[in-house]
Amino acid sequence: MKNFKDLKEQAVRQQYRKKESFTEGQVVMHVKTGEKGKIIRTGPNYVICVTESNDMFRAWVRDIREVNEVINKPRRTLFFTHGQANTFNIRAS
Repeated sequence: MKNFKDLKEQAVRQQYRKKESFTEGQVVMHVKTGEKGKIIRTGPNYVICVTESNDMFRAWVRDIREVNEVINKPRRTLFFTHGQANTFNIRAS
């Protein structure tokens, strides 16, 4: 019997083969190293990415996840103190 992790990896591979996910120009994160980069080339079961600091890394399709934000995008958060809302800018790391 297959476990959930195996089924998920199989689904990710099938989506990749059908070109439904991880296309060139998309921002992804390597789950083991935490590196974020833009896909510049796709292979049969891997992608090659470039980070903002122009470092290149290669990752297997099973080891990356889609990032829905721009790399190092400034973030804002809202805090409520004594009934008033205060907005703070948070530096992305």
